[in-house]
Amino acid sequence: NFIAAYGFGAPVTSAATMQMMDHLGIAQYITRIGLILAENDPAILDDAKALWMDDEMWQPMRALAEESMVIKDWFELHVLQNFLLDGTVHPLVFDKFDAAVARHGGAAFSMMNEFMIEWFAEASRWVDAVIECAVKESDANKVLIEGWIAKWTPRVLGAMQPLGDAAFDEQGPATIDEITDRLMARAGKAGLDV
Repeated sequence: NFIAAYGFGAPVTSAATMQMMDHLGIAQYITRIGLILAENDPAILDDAKALWMDDEMWQPMRALAEESMVIKDWFELHVLQNFLLDGTVHPLVFDKFDAAVARHGGAAFSMMNEFMIEWFAEASRWVDAVIECAVKESDANKVLIEGWIAKWTPRVLGAMQPLGDAAFDEQGPATIDEITDRLMARAGKAGLDV
């Protein structure tokens, strides 16, 4: 984890390490859910990888994930991965999509997602507090963070839109807009003008 390796001070690096391990745990948990849904047929994992690698819908998100791996500023990476990406992906999948599935008889799906839903609420508080602390420290920090949000938000939304469209058809754009509004409200509470 680049943030844990190069972040400044144990309060940041320790929390970033926990965040990294939580992401790993969530990935493992999602893998287990997929296997359960496929009656433990591991072919579903190969199918998922093929979709990630080749399906047009996933390519903007894949490109963004790969680009994030070469960012050299740990705080910019924090803004992109922990604030912008988590702040859009989790509400889309574990709030909006989860609620839609539950409305159509998928209560078990919601129960399987309970950890991710609770985790996001907890993790968001840490992510927002780190950003708020940096913003309060100096105007230069505020300008820099606002610049990163301006730089990455269009890319994140461009990567999210195909997913929103696939999940919600004609309601996809409105769903992404609602998620974006909530995310920008979080940014405002952290002292950012976005």
